[in-house]
Amino acid sequence: MSRFLQFVLCLVLILALFPLYTRFKVEAAPVPPGVYLGGMDLSNVKDPSEIRQHIDQIYQQPVDVRFGDARLVLLPENVDFMVDVDQMVSEAGQYLQGTEFLDIAVREALGFDQRRRDIPVRFMLNHEKLRAWLAQVAAEQNHPPSSARLLAPSPRWTEGSPAGAKVPPGFVGVYSRDWSWVAGQPGQTLDVEASIPLLVEALISDDDRIVRLALDETPAPLPTMEDLAREIDAYLLNFPGFGAAYVQDLRSGEEARVDADVSFSGMSTLKIGIVSAIMAKLPNGIAADDEESDLVGRWVDYALGESNNHAANQLLSYLGDGSVEAGTGRFTAFMRELGMHSTYMQSGYDAQVQLAPIATPGNRRTDWNTNPDSNLQTTTEEMGRTMAAIYECTHGRGLLIETFGDAITPDECLAILFYMSHDEFQELVWAGLPRPESAWIVHKHGFAYESHSDVALVWGPTGPYVISIFLHSKGWMDWFTSNSTMKAISRITWNFFEFQREQTGMDTPQAFILEPPPGYTQLHDYIKVASTGFR
Repeated sequence: MSRFLQFVLCLVLILALFPLYTRFKVEAAPVPPGVYLGGMDLSNVKDPSEIRQHIDQIYQQPVDVRFGDARLVLLPENVDFMVDVDQMVSEAGQYLQGTEFLDIAVREALGFDQRRRDIPVRFMLNHEKLRAWLAQVAAEQNHPPSSARLLAPSPRWTEGSPAGAKVPPGFVGVYSRDWSWVAGQPGQTLDVEASIPLLVEALISDDDRIVRLALDETPAPLPTMEDLAREIDAYLLNFPGFGAAYVQDLRSGEEARVDADVSFSGMSTLKIGIVSAIMAKLPNGIAADDEESDLVGRWVDYALGESNNHAANQLLSYLGDGSVEAGTGRFTAFMRELGMHSTYMQSGYDAQVQLAPIATPGNRRTDWNTNPDSNLQTTTEEMGRTMAAIYECTHGRGLLIETFGDAITPDECLAILFYMSHDEFQELVWAGLPRPESAWIVHKHGFAYESHSDVALVWGPTGPYVISIFLHSKGWMDWFTSNSTMKAISRITWNFFEFQREQTGMDTPQAFILEPPPGYTQLHDYIKVASTGFR
């Protein structure tokens, strides 16, 4: 009897609750509580058109697409992207049946939190259009790695200026940034296949509609001498005349050339080559207790240290066994043997007669004409390569040793550099170094009416390098323009090697100290310089 009563009571209870259950099912449709469509709770929205409006409002928003630093926009309609709302609502209907809905109904009746049930975004998409859109992005945005580049100094109002303050009218200011090299940017190539799922994920996201495309990156190249040549060339475009430059990294032998094969007047920089020929002629260099080499050493000191033309002519006479004319011929032959076919002399310095020029590769050019002295000519590159050959010779290798063998020795080449350290003119290339007073540099400058030059061996941030600069201005080469231009090129070059050292972690080898040759006779109290051990 008791079991029968229990059954009757349960039946009465079920029959009493059934209308409520049925009414709740109607009220819960089409999306019951706790069921999310594409991440959105739309259980309170009963009109299917309103549900569609809510979903479309989210999923038709543009997608913010990032290609590296570039920002692009993908509109869903561009790839025929559409959310299948009817399918999502239909799938939500499964939770209006069976034990799932009973769980929902009981939780709702008792005031418990609903267990979350997610309906994923169902959509349609034209993959061919998506792939075509990505292909267009790749065509527009793919780029190879960029080279290192140079930033010019910029005047800024820095003295006592608060952050963000405007520069007052007429304020000149100070340079707050030196010539600065900056690294290139890596190359970027779109990976189309890997980017497709990323875009689809963003298209079906209700809150995160930003996507970074999958890219293959090519590292930016390390700074090269080609970068240096390009930036020096760009700088010289603003020079009011014609400028040429040559730089050689003596650690690697790599070169930077800017119109370096154009002929110029030889000027006093030719004395570097004259003294090299002298050392090849001397039997024992500047030897001790040798009257002849003592006299030659004095002429070398005057010629390189004071740029004395009379002393240089004496050296040419010695080279020609008493004849300046023969000496110039032997000097020219000496340079030809080294492969310097645009360098020659037909007379000594300060000659009164101008001879017809000798045709050379450097003066046959028709694109540039520096009106070179017909009696003595050279090019920026050939003087730079001669300077490099002297340095290599100090280590028992290189062009001079290969060409002349035992006729010229490392000690004789060290003697050339020692005498060059007596060129006390601390402008031009020297003045462009960041710490001129403590820089290791030997150089030889030269002046003519329309042209100026400077050829130097510098111990830089990565080791030694040669820099050779020649400038020409028709009618007159003014000092301020010449000096400021050479200083800038010198600083650009030094900072390039400093930047290269930072990028590669290259060490800076210890500079050597120049000692006087055994037969050296001191002429003056020369300034103290780093190359001879004084800073």
